[in-house]
Amino acid sequence: MKARIITILAAVPIIWGCTYHGGIPFLLLVLVLALASINEFYSMMMKKGYYPAFWVGNLIAIFFIVFAYFAMQRNWEPAQSAILTVAVTVAAISGIFLKREKDTIVDVAITILGMIFIGWFFSYLIFIRSLTVHGGYLFFLMLTIWANDVVAYLAGRYFGKHKLAPQISPNKTWEGAAAGFLTCILAAEIFSGITMLNGTHALILGSIIGIMAQLSDLVESLIKRDAGVKDSSNIIPGHGGVLDRMDSFILTAPLMYYYVVWFIIR
Repeated sequence: MKARIITILAAVPIIWGCTYHGGIPFLLLVLVLALASINEFYSMMMKKGYYPAFWVGNLIAIFFIVFAYFAMQRNWEPAQSAILTVAVTVAAISGIFLKREKDTIVDVAITILGMIFIGWFFSYLIFIRSLTVHGGYLFFLMLTIWANDVVAYLAGRYFGKHKLAPQISPNKTWEGAAAGFLTCILAAEIFSGITMLNGTHALILGSIIGIMAQLSDLVESLIKRDAGVKDSSNIIPGHGGVLDRMDSFILTAPLMYYYVVWFIIR
């Protein structure tokens, strides 16, 4: 716990500073988080005996995120669909050069999964940051997810009795999930002023984040369980890997972005 607290105190000011400032500092922050996460994912897959194309996944992840950064400055967002098509094509072709006698198609599939699950979905952090001058919606997302994670962990640890998904994550409980979900809605209402959300939108976004953050966490737990590891890595003292800390954002960020642009900013 001491290591966890020290790491949080050191990391949060950097994350908040980059988010508030935006621009190149925020782009570099997302790139560092994404590259650390995608390499943790590929490393876990290697422990299962698979060999994804690291260099292809990393380069495409960088391309997704950098393209998103310039897309929002020049209104190129619709071109995201085109670059996804090109990226999957490149990843598929990479299988020709893997020179594996078997499981080549699995290696290609893992390469594509990593670059989409991490590279593509992390690019939505760039999109969300661009919606307001100082990243209000992204601060809203971070605060609600962190509130959900902390309360779900504490409630599950001290009051949890009914396992949520014991075969995937034995420590998660229904009590913790419910407490995290309700706290996420409460946090959304409390922090709605950051983005001037009305009560209804805050309630809906809080519900979306409260559900998707926990499902996203379970998806990453499923990957770790399949790979036979407890943490994605041990790079962060007391916290495991970068992917362990970012997992709640992966599936949540795209849904929040589209809700905001379709129903709030029209």
